[in-house]
Amino acid sequence: MSADSENKHTTDLTKLHLWQIQWVRDILFLVIIFCGLWVGYVMRDITVPLLVALLLAYLFEPVISYLANNPKLPIGRIPVIAGILTLIITAVLAVVAITIPIVVSQTSSLVNDVQSGKLRAQLERVTTNYAPTGVKTEILETLDFLPGEDTENVVASTEIGKNEITESGPKGASEGIVRIAKTTGDVAFSVLKSMLHFVILAVLIPFYFFFFSLWFPKVKQFAGTLIPKDGKSSTLQLFEKMDAAVAGFVRGRIVIAFIMAIILAIGWMIVGVPYAIILGIGIGFLCAVPFLGLIGIPLSVGLLFLNQLGIAEADQLSWWAIILWPSLVFAIVQALDGWILTPLIAGRATNLDPVTIFVAVLAGGSVLGAYGMLLAVPFAACIKILIQERLLPKVHLWANGEADDPLPFDD
Repeated sequence: MSADSENKHTTDLTKLHLWQIQWVRDILFLVIIFCGLWVGYVMRDITVPLLVALLLAYLFEPVISYLANNPKLPIGRIPVIAGILTLIITAVLAVVAITIPIVVSQTSSLVNDVQSGKLRAQLERVTTNYAPTGVKTEILETLDFLPGEDTENVVASTEIGKNEITESGPKGASEGIVRIAKTTGDVAFSVLKSMLHFVILAVLIPFYFFFFSLWFPKVKQFAGTLIPKDGKSSTLQLFEKMDAAVAGFVRGRIVIAFIMAIILAIGWMIVGVPYAIILGIGIGFLCAVPFLGLIGIPLSVGLLFLNQLGIAEADQLSWWAIILWPSLVFAIVQALDGWILTPLIAGRATNLDPVTIFVAVLAGGSVLGAYGMLLAVPFAACIKILIQERLLPKVHLWANGEADDPLPFDD
């Protein structure tokens, strides 16, 4: 480059505002994206209900638009949204009313097994008979702190408090009362906090959903006016591809997860897995996130194995049957998902390879927990489309000397 061209380039830069310098604009754009994601993460108690409601509004938008704009049903957008919201709430309440008695019954059975010491006795028997000698003592010691034994701990703490009251006089009485109050208060506060959080979400998400659905066409129209005319056609095509990927994946996985939950619950119940309804529903909906449902194999095998310890030896299943039958149920459901349900319902919406999906799910879970795992795959699909459609072509032009900047933010 000659001295004259260098001076001209320097002069040009000195006459430009910062926003007119391409590389400065690129950096600022990336910083704004990062700051927005960081603020959303910090304020996730606020942003998560908003995102869930926005996702629901996005998923139901085709149905709402079709009904609201149908000349045979001239009822307007607000009644359609209200009707769909009523149907959703009614369906959720109906499912809850049907499943809650079964879930409560099986949960009560599980709690009784824990409180009565039956589950601990079974675990101790398994540890004594099958655990390696080197770790047997450590495992047996950890059984004193079984997960989900808050109720038992409260009872134990309460009994200790009662003993202190009766055996240690006035001083012991005061210490015992404090212990009882503290333990009971901690559990009550935890339960109350969870219930309050659920109630808030149950109120906020339908509220947000109504207004997001009501404003969706105007927001979509306004967003279209922000697209420059020069690249409007290509940008709209890009959004259409992203819309197909996200909508196809999310809508498809929700339907597939519901079907898998039903089949898993029935299948595990047939082969004798205890708490099959709870396990089937839970694992089925975990299958909405790729690879996460695999946890169902060790859980179902483990529960069936523990259940065998409580029955007569003559009626017990062989070790291979304990492993085979629950695993076979899960394998059949996975095959049904891979060969029938996904091709028919969701298709190859995201076009992501298994490694990318696995890494995206892990990354989403580490950032936003369960919500991040749910959003990871469609987000990764959108990133892949952006890279393929915008970034890579610009990088190729830049590498060949046909563009001054490798980032596509000047289009």
